[in-house]
Amino acid sequence: MLRTSDLLRIVVKRRLRQLKLGVILSIGLGIAMFIGVDVIGKELEDRIVSDVGLIGNVTILSVTLEENLYLNMPDHLFTKKTVNMFKTLPEIMYVGLAMRFVEVVQTQIKDTFVNIRIRGVDPFFWKVYDLVATEGRLLNEVDEEKRARVCVLGENLARNLFQKGPYIGRSVTLFSDNYTVVGIGGGLMMRSNTLDCLIPMTTAADRIPGNTYPNRLLLRLRRLDDVEPVIERLPQLILSQQNTPYFRIDYAKDEINAVRTVIGRVHVLLLLGIFASLGLGTFGIWQSSFAAVRERTREIGLQLAMGAEQNDIMRQFLGEALFNALLGGTIGTLVGIIAILVLCILLGMPISWASIVLHVPVCLLAASFIGAAGGIWPAIQAGRMDVAAALRYE
Repeated sequence: MLRTSDLLRIVVKRRLRQLKLGVILSIGLGIAMFIGVDVIGKELEDRIVSDVGLIGNVTILSVTLEENLYLNMPDHLFTKKTVNMFKTLPEIMYVGLAMRFVEVVQTQIKDTFVNIRIRGVDPFFWKVYDLVATEGRLLNEVDEEKRARVCVLGENLARNLFQKGPYIGRSVTLFSDNYTVVGIGGGLMMRSNTLDCLIPMTTAADRIPGNTYPNRLLLRLRRLDDVEPVIERLPQLILSQQNTPYFRIDYAKDEINAVRTVIGRVHVLLLLGIFASLGLGTFGIWQSSFAAVRERTREIGLQLAMGAEQNDIMRQFLGEALFNALLGGTIGTLVGIIAILVLCILLGMPISWASIVLHVPVCLLAASFIGAAGGIWPAIQAGRMDVAAALRYE
């Protein structure tokens, strides 16, 4: 029987002279896609969901206290203890507070009346909805602490009130008081609230009669998969901090299902691409191995006639198939790791070296399986070849 060292030398020498670049690259591409999708696919998915969530509110929960719907129930508000507890949960990115109701007042500008939707918010409201100031600034902790008479306007409201900018520093009369405009709100989530006038929560409590408690809790979650588990735990979490049994939880259930459908389709497309590439690699090894058997039929006959065992012939051809697959797997693994590092740097994502190291042997084992699957049958055919028929083959 041929020694293993001699077998390896023969396989490497022959394959290096007759590299099947198409097969190698096909396997390499599939392996690179596999390691890339598996290592950073979840992080990318979370970022995509986060971006989509800003458009459709899919990762934002709104918890509203509803004691006002029941007779003889005093008004409740979310306490600092409850808010701080939610800030410690790893699933939650930002926690904000707002008024349960929107107060609508009417003001006259020249000959027209303009409806202003007033909402009291806390300084974290902006982070929950990822809002920015297109002009000026947003409300902050100082405004809330000083109970300042300042406001942030939606773009359409500012235009209706003042026609032309600049808007910062102008005054809006609300409840017989003048409020200074410190900013114009912008961002994807502001498009549906461009007629809003946002004031500090403490100022709303002082100036607006009734229903100005911080009785709406806003939670922005990190991941789409956290939404349902957090919703299930919400009643228990709230009641563990304060006795407010009457509340409603609102979230974008239909939008979540739509986003999951889109992500599922993307996953299917990626998997099809990976399987197609690896399948082509397997078929390429199978075809090239059969072609090699046909081309070297007389050589096989001579080896068998000179005393080579059938197992030696089979091991040689199987080894050549495995060499091609492992070479492709190694190239694909290196390309995949480089692509992961580049993407992590460009997108500012953490590099999971432990995950990368764990995936290297998995990728090489997958490449070995592909080589064995594509090369086993041609190798068996080569080992079972009849000596006389092989020597007469033209």
